[in-house]
Amino acid sequence: SRWATDSRASARALKIMPPLLELEALTKRFGTVTALDWVVFDLRRGEIHALLGENGAGKSTLIKILAGIHLPDEGTIRIDGELADLRSVADANRCAIRVIHQELSLAPNLSIAENIYLGREPQRGGWLRRGQMFDEAQQLVAELQLHELRDVRTLVAELSVAHRQLVEIARALSCQARILILDEPTSSLSEAETEALFATLRRLRSQGVGIIYISHRLEEISRLADRVTVLRDGRVIGTQAAPQLDQRELVRWMVGREIVDYFH
Repeated sequence: SRWATDSRASARALKIMPPLLELEALTKRFGTVTALDWVVFDLRRGEIHALLGENGAGKSTLIKILAGIHLPDEGTIRIDGELADLRSVADANRCAIRVIHQELSLAPNLSIAENIYLGREPQRGGWLRRGQMFDEAQQLVAELQLHELRDVRTLVAELSVAHRQLVEIARALSCQARILILDEPTSSLSEAETEALFATLRRLRSQGVGIIYISHRLEEISRLADRVTVLRDGRVIGTQAAPQLDQRELVRWMVGREIVDYFH
């Protein structure tokens, strides 16, 4: 039938569709220290891919390369199968990559809406169109189902840390971000706030956003991630579907040995 033919064509298209983000043989050196060594990594559309490793494993260097802060010494970066040359933060922004760092970069004396459009405020004839900015911000948080930010005129200083993170996410997605990188987003959150953040990330995943999720909290990984990649000493130790890895296996990948006495 025509429906079956269309379905087969769609299935074939999905098979040949390149990853949203693909890193091939990525290498970065700082003097005699090799921070990343021939790293291979990919991120699919609508996926939460956890990136794990001990301090010094190379996670921060990888993030900074994707953010356009560091240049790799070797290797290639592809987005939608096309080579991407990320030489600056502006280049990363043009490629729809946004990083939400552990230390948030918001202006607490400004409103939610003003933070979302900071530096990109709607203007006409050199005059700020404040009403338009509030209307667009209200529409954005509604579309993203960020119900916690229902009043975009609220000052960021009045928000909890969890809600401030949602403002960062809204700001990233207002620029049509397709690749979202979160660095230790739950380090200052309560259990209830963490669950609310997870619900938001799952909604973004369902909308096709690719998410790289960095955390030291291994118990979060099986609840949230689709796949896990572990770095150790700048090298990829392995990539596996999250449900197939337990915490002991993840720890063994991260530290390179079996942990006999395991403490939370």
